[in-house]
Amino acid sequence: MGMAASQARYLALVARKSNCEYEGQQINQARTVLSNQSANLFNQMLGLTVPVPPSTQDYTKVQYSYSDGTNDSVIDSWQQLSSADPDYNYVVTHYYYTDRYTGSMKRLSDPQVQFSGGTEATIAQITAAQNLVTETLQDYNEAVAARQDMEAQAATLSNYTDRTTYTGINESTYNADTDTYSFRTRDMTAGDYHNYTGYNSLDPDDQTIVSAAIQRLIEEGVLDLDPENPDMTEIYYDAETGDIAFASDLSGLYGGTGGGTQTILPVLHTTGANSIGNIANEYDDQIDALREAEETAKGAYDAALFDYESLRRPTYIGNSELTLLTSLTEDQEAEIRQVVEDLKEQGIDSSILNCYSEDGGYTGGIYSFQLNGTTYYTTYEDLLDSYESGTGNNHIDGQAKLNYYNASYVSTRIEETEKALLETDGNGRFTSVRFENDSVTYSLNMETVTDEDAYQDAMNQYYYDNAVYDKTVQDINAKTSLIQQQDLQLELRLKQLDTEQSALSTEMEAVKKVVDDNVENSFKTFNG
Repeated sequence: MGMAASQARYLALVARKSNCEYEGQQINQARTVLSNQSANLFNQMLGLTVPVPPSTQDYTKVQYSYSDGTNDSVIDSWQQLSSADPDYNYVVTHYYYTDRYTGSMKRLSDPQVQFSGGTEATIAQITAAQNLVTETLQDYNEAVAARQDMEAQAATLSNYTDRTTYTGINESTYNADTDTYSFRTRDMTAGDYHNYTGYNSLDPDDQTIVSAAIQRLIEEGVLDLDPENPDMTEIYYDAETGDIAFASDLSGLYGGTGGGTQTILPVLHTTGANSIGNIANEYDDQIDALREAEETAKGAYDAALFDYESLRRPTYIGNSELTLLTSLTEDQEAEIRQVVEDLKEQGIDSSILNCYSEDGGYTGGIYSFQLNGTTYYTTYEDLLDSYESGTGNNHIDGQAKLNYYNASYVSTRIEETEKALLETDGNGRFTSVRFENDSVTYSLNMETVTDEDAYQDAMNQYYYDNAVYDKTVQDINAKTSLIQQQDLQLELRLKQLDTEQSALSTEMEAVKKVVDDNVENSFKTFNG
């Protein structure tokens, strides 16, 4: 090998060895950084607090309670009076729970308020239109009821019978040969009788009169007989007075062969002002007039309903139908007034407050609807606000929350603080209490109670803290494992560099020897 080549080779080896040393220094610095990170993670783990589950003892206390016959009360706290009082020795705070009727306002997400299409209208116009529907419907129902009542009267036999014609009957007989019932009353002279002959024994003219009367009664629905072939065997007729009677009544007259006791005979008239025909015609005329009034009322109702349904108005909340309250029942009035009073007391502004006048009268604008079996209330303003905030077909999508209202019984804590006389048993245990606003001395019960809600909240917090602790430990272990893998890779690279540097040193010595030999040979040649 030439001297120049050897020198160049040597310089290259020196450069490579220098690079190895530099890379080794960089790896050592990186391993130092990883070591610091690992130490920080270890210190972080040492600084973690291991969660400890709560003890029920921490949420258990001794309390005193008593009953006044109406409510079960608990003494919450007591503090001795700072100044002497001859009648009382403590200031006591006591409470009980009771169901209090409370009004509330809620907000319904995605209410899907729907309005009917039609003419633009205000709530006053909608209310007036519905009031007219209600009034005309009431008129129509009253007309229907009047017509039905008159028809019922016309279909009652007692409307055609005259129970005052024959009274005081004291003698009656029956002649089977002539099929005739005869009787007399107390005000008749001896030998005078009223005679009723069976239909089949009447002459043709009388049969025609009776048949026409009976047929009219059948038409009116008074007699339940076959109109084509009525059974007339029970029908008896007095040709002298033109009255009809029934065999069942005649056979029961007082003094008859059947041992009857009846002293009044109901009859039907075929002549005179109270005749079957006149009375039936009178009823028919009245029924016709009532039917005409009914048709008029139905027309007015249909027109009012058409006008109401042609207005643009709220109809549904989702699948729940809305009902406009033009007036309030006693229960509705009580519930909505409770809502109004509680909202005012809490200083909450709401459109339902606008549904009452200054003097407290209901002015309209409230709708009711059913939700999960419970009746709630909302207002036209609330419905319109939600509807107009929506997008899409019929504003149904993305509607703003809807305010709605109701009142219900809510368990409420009633608390009072007052002076009291607490007596003990000598061992520090209170046995009775008498309050300054109550003359009764109540016996105290002492019991150990655990605040289950607070304990459960503490357990839930423990579960959460424990989960956070486990997650933190897992994260630290994962980061530490990653650092160890990185350090192992750097350690392997450092060993490779050590091997390479050792090989370079060996080769450099060999090249240096060649260079030294070339130098020595060169000096010998020139000094030869």
